Amino acid sequence: MVVVERRQRKGPVLTPSSLPCLGAVPTINITEGCAHGCAYCYTQGYSGYPGADHVVLFDNTADLVRAELSRKRRRPRRVYFSPSSDAFQPVPEVLDVTFDTMSALLDRGVEVAFLTKGAVGDRFLTLFAALPDRVFAQIGITTQAESLIRALEPRAASVAERLRTIEGLTQTGVVTRARLDPLVPDLTDIEENLGPLLSALSRRGIRSVSASYLFLRPAFARSVAERLRALAGWSHATEHWPWCRFADGVGGGRMIGPGPRRERLGRLRDLAAEQDIDVHVCACKNTDIDFASNCRIAGPPLPPLRHDTAPLFDGHP
Repeated sequence: MVVVERRQRKGPVLTPSSLPCLGAVPTINITEGCAHGCAYCYTQGYSGYPGADHVVLFDNTADLVRAELSRKRRRPRRVYFSPSSDAFQPVPEVLDVTFDTMSALLDRGVEVAFLTKGAVGDRFLTLFAALPDRVFAQIGITTQAESLIRALEPRAASVAERLRTIEGLTQTGVVTRARLDPLVPDLTDIEENLGPLLSALSRRGIRSVSASYLFLRPAFARSVAERLRALAGWSHATEHWPWCRFADGVGGGRMIGPGPRRERLGRLRDLAAEQDIDVHVCACKNTDIDFASNCRIAGPPLPPLRHDTAPLFDGHP
């Protein structure tokens, strides 16, 4: 059972992220903690992590966004949800705040970008359908094996729900990509898993995916490895994986080395090409891969934010 603690947020809402791939857009976290309970979630190592099965909901977020935008001389072009949580958690109160906050942004001409492993419901699809060119979606999915989803992402949306979400978003005209992250070597990156998944994505209109491999950080490395071994006889000696850092030295963890990663991601690109799907390898997590690029986690690239002034708003009505 997930405990939801409601709080009033204090301070700015639209905040920058330290992740290089989000350097051009302000970000919003609707919550601290996340009801999805993903075993590999890096926020488990954060000092403000409220603990498993505990979510802190900032229920005044939409009001603060409206007030903050009204004070800005130049509004942001786009806002990203959510670098340290998921905006589409299976908690009605969280979804209500997400809906109100996204509505407040779209009503004021600000684009919305998000990554989710949740289900995007009908009211959101109706909201997005009115302004599809201002919404950019990524849906996290690495397998169609429900047993593996439940083991690693216990309260995230089911495979069927995520595929329905992709179909619904693409039918509304929203630019939608799949995010194959984190791939698990010799488990979710094998052709027997990726071939059918890419085919399913292609049938639902996906033409672009981003990809990266599992990072194991000290806060959860052992528990994730044990869970994988128990589930599927997975036998990788993760303690021998090299330590890798994000771009600009931001964070990091243990991950398979650059040689195996380059080879495996190359195979993924070949498989995806058979389905007419482009693959973007996340450069933030793969500084040592020569074909890595912007994974477009927050939509099409934008100019970097200027921190001496409010970010530019490009004048969309």
